[in-house]
Amino acid sequence: MTNESLRQQLALLYQLQERDLEMLLIHQKLQVIPRQIEQLNATVAQCEKDLAAKSEELTEAEKAQRSKNANLEMNAVQREKYQSEQRVVTSNEAYTALERQIEFLDTEDEEAEDAILVLMEESDRLKKELAELEDEVNREKEKTATETEQFQQELRTLEKEKNAKLNERKAFLPKIEKVLRDKYHRWMKAQFESQSKASRSKTGFVALGKNGICSSCRIAIQPQTLKEAQKYEKPVYCSSCNRLLYVEPAIPDIPFP
Repeated sequence: MTNESLRQQLALLYQLQERDLEMLLIHQKLQVIPRQIEQLNATVAQCEKDLAAKSEELTEAEKAQRSKNANLEMNAVQREKYQSEQRVVTSNEAYTALERQIEFLDTEDEEAEDAILVLMEESDRLKKELAELEDEVNREKEKTATETEQFQQELRTLEKEKNAKLNERKAFLPKIEKVLRDKYHRWMKAQFESQSKASRSKTGFVALGKNGICSSCRIAIQPQTLKEAQKYEKPVYCSSCNRLLYVEPAIPDIPFP
C-alpha cells in the first residue's frame, strides 16, 4: 500500500467511523425510547391504582355510614317496642328493666351518631381527594398520549435515519480494504455489545492526531510515534490508548481529516 493509499484508507475509515458512531447513537435512542414510553404508562397505571384505592376507601366509608344508619333504624324499632311494652307491664321491676334497655339503645344511638358525623366528614374528604385524583389521572393520560405520540414520531424518524445510513454504509464500505475493515468491524461489535459503557462509545477505532494530541486519550503522541504515523507507510497505533492513528500530515496543504 502506497503512502497516499494508506492515508486515503485512514481517511475513509475515519469517515466510516463517524457515520457508524451516529448509527450507534441512533441505536441507543431506539432502545431508550420504548423504555421512556413504558415509564409514562407506568406513571398512568400508578395514578389509576391510587385512584382505585381512594375509591375503595370512599366505598368503605359510605358502607360503614349506611351500616350505622341501619343500626339507628333498628334501634328505633326496638325502642318503640320497649316503650309499648312499658305501657302494659304491671310491675315496677319489669318497667325498670325495659327502661334500662331503652337507655342502652340511647347510648348506642349517641355513639352511632358521633361515628356517622366522623364518617360523613371522612366521606366528604375522600370525595374531594377522589375528584383531585381523577383530574390528575386525566392530566397524566393526556400528557402520556401527547408524549407517547412524540416518542413514536421520533422512533419513526430514527428508523428512517437508520435505514438511510445503512444504505449509505453499504455503498461506502467497499472502498475500504478488507484487513482494515475486518479490524474495524471487530471494534464495532464490541461497541454494540457494550452499550452501557459510555466511555467506550465516545472513543473510536481510529483516533485523530491533531497538534500532536490523540483525540481518543487526550495524551500527547510520542514524537517517534507521530513521525511514523505521518509517513503513512504502515498503520501506527497510539502508545497510550492503542487506537489507530490518523494524524495531521506533515505537509499542511493535504486535506485533513
